[in-house]
Amino acid sequence: MSKSIELHFIWNKDLALQTSKLYYDYDMRHSNKRYIGWLFVALVQFGIVGALKHDSYGLLYLSTFLVGYWYYGRWLLRKRVLLNFYKKKSPDNIEMHFIIDDEGLHTESEFILWDDINKIVALEDGILIQSTKDVFFFKESAFDTKDASEQFLKLARVKGKI
Repeated sequence: MSKSIELHFIWNKDLALQTSKLYYDYDMRHSNKRYIGWLFVALVQFGIVGALKHDSYGLLYLSTFLVGYWYYGRWLLRKRVLLNFYKKKSPDNIEMHFIIDDEGLHTESEFILWDDINKIVALEDGILIQSTKDVFFFKESAFDTKDASEQFLKLARVKGKI
């Protein structure tokens, strides 16, 4: 059994939005959904041809709207929904404490097994963790030392989550 790793950070609206944006960007770069945007760009090209050759602008308008929505509007709508959620629920700054060991991630009220974690992604700013229920983002500053961050990544590799 390896030494347990402790994390301490404050969960607030800003960190929730940052976590959501990082997960959104990662998901769009690494999933098949990214090809839908390419389809919309191709439709814009067909719309331009239709507008120039046949003086028909319907496909051009529709496809331009779809491209704008796909690349810009989706995140803005998602951000608005998240902000409305935080306004209604209005959680203050919540102090989070995690203890990570061979069994999983422990909090004061929850226990996440390694089997419940879908993937762990090491980013420049920290570590993104997707479990079956939640998505967490651990900034580098949440770890006590740089060694603790590296130890967590080693443990995640051993468990097959990276």
